[in-house]
Amino acid sequence: MGKQTGDKKAAGSGVSRIRKGKDSIEPFSFCGVTLKTVDAETVKNHLLALVALSVITKICVLFATIYIFHSFVDTFDHQYYLESIINPLNGKMPYVDFSFDYPPLAYIPIILAFIPAWLFNSASAFIFSFQVLMILCDAAIVGCIYLIGLKIYNEKTAFIAGTLYATAFAGAYFVLTKFDAFPTSLLMVAVLFTVYKMPLRGYLAATTGFLAKIYPLVAFPFLVLYNAKSTSLKQEILSALKIFVPVALILGIPVLLFAPGIISSYIGGSLVRTDVYVNTATNTLSACLNDILHLGISSAIVSTLMYVLLGLVMITLLVYAWVDQRPSEKTLIKLLAFSLFSIVFCMKYHSPQYILWFLPFVALLVADSLAGIACFYITQVLAYVEFPLLFGTLYVNTSYTGAAGSSGWYLTWLFFAVESILFLVLMYLAVKPSRAHINKILDFFRNRTEKSGA
Repeated sequence: MGKQTGDKKAAGSGVSRIRKGKDSIEPFSFCGVTLKTVDAETVKNHLLALVALSVITKICVLFATIYIFHSFVDTFDHQYYLESIINPLNGKMPYVDFSFDYPPLAYIPIILAFIPAWLFNSASAFIFSFQVLMILCDAAIVGCIYLIGLKIYNEKTAFIAGTLYATAFAGAYFVLTKFDAFPTSLLMVAVLFTVYKMPLRGYLAATTGFLAKIYPLVAFPFLVLYNAKSTSLKQEILSALKIFVPVALILGIPVLLFAPGIISSYIGGSLVRTDVYVNTATNTLSACLNDILHLGISSAIVSTLMYVLLGLVMITLLVYAWVDQRPSEKTLIKLLAFSLFSIVFCMKYHSPQYILWFLPFVALLVADSLAGIACFYITQVLAYVEFPLLFGTLYVNTSYTGAAGSSGWYLTWLFFAVESILFLVLMYLAVKPSRAHINKILDFFRNRTEKSGA
């Protein structure tokens, strides 16, 4: 009852006018998100400026990629998306008759982009339409960052956070060439509703994000634990399940009826991969241990250790979220940022657009730090140089192009080593971990032990 009442209050307060002394301001309100302390006109102007800046950045990135760096705009995924919608039109069923690497809701932008392609009988129309849709999704991400920022900071810092993400040029490239902006926008909407005390809407947005691409599922336990501080853990778990289970069943049962073995085939084809990609921290560390230090530690062992590390990090983050009795909005953002980054950093396969998963949260966290802002843009340079500029020149997915021991090989290894280190530095500046965080966990269990002993 507490959550539903909170949703109704948040939704209903947008029509009021707030008085401060002799002046009055009109609060900003949109989809139940109400800001009583900021003038609506100011918020709208900031949002329009951020969206315009985001679009300008993408135009500049396209121009620079093609005409300055003489590189390429990757359309490989667009061809894959187009094929995935043409196959059903020819009578083939996704997951059953042909492989599709994403959950069902990934088809939403694909279908929308296919409409003009069908009308004009043009693959180029599909690519352009898909890019426009992703730009719109990215505009939603920018808006969410700014509105969440207003919960954490003042107007100036919130605007800086939005500006950081809007001008993240490596991120802009991947928005134009991949579909990850779509699930990321749903995840950011989920976080937006959560920090503005509308948990049910947050669970719904997170569920739809998960059904577009798997990684938003990582946010669920953190959203539940955050919301549980004002209700109870049992109540929040039930609330989340009431949203998640029906939506998942509605979309999943028809597919399962046609192909009962779909889950195992999806996991086998999409999540379990044998190759170690060379642009991962796993490969960089393995190359150092084997090819430079000659310690003879196999890449399989290094990969296993990285996944063990990932498991320990995720357990630690979940325990901290559980023991923190008064979590702030910024704490929630930190937990989401570091959990998603850890998954990307520790996996043995990597696609450059994965930075979009945690980039909005990082932009929020470093907006009040000059060192963080500087590191943010440095890592953007490195991510953009990695892909598209160096791809095919110094490396491909599973190997360096230079022979082992050559200067080109060492240059490539050094680049990925520096990139990995600087992303770790960026996350340190964003999250600012300290001994106090560990002490909070230890104190919690120490107190529980003392109470149970008494």
